Amino acid sequence: MVRILLRFSEKIVDQPIISQAVLQHNITLNIIAARVNSHGGEVLVEVPSSDVKKTVKAFKEKGVIVSFPKLIVVDDEKCLHCGACFSLCPVDAIIIKGDFAVAFDRERCIGSSCGLCVDACPARAITLTREYEPLGHNSEGKKSI
Repeated sequence: MVRILLRFSEKIVDQPIISQAVLQHNITLNIIAARVNSHGGEVLVEVPSSDVKKTVKAFKEKGVIVSFPKLIVVDDEKCLHCGACFSLCPVDAIIIKGDFAVAFDRERCIGSSCGLCVDACPARAITLTREYEPLGHNSEGKKSI
């Protein structure tokens, strides 16, 4: 499954774009999080890897801004493993391992739709981002999830 962030402008937010794309292009998607109002909106969806190209094309044709978010970045050197972020995560994307170290589960994180862990971190080791980056490490050596 691949996560895709769909951004709707004020001009198109009142249109049934998601349902049209699903029906017209036979797209299977799971809505992970959504924040929508009359000024626009963002919807984080998951689609099967085999449907990514078809999904991106369908939404771009309707005027939706499509991106692949990397969600959050954790600076392992700054992280105190204090667990302040753990209890706030609404999707259980943060776990405490057997050695009491904090770990982040990319598959569960909803990133920009939440951000509670960013605000909770006393060391400011967690930052929120909307840029796409493949799994692994970024150019600054920080682990991305």
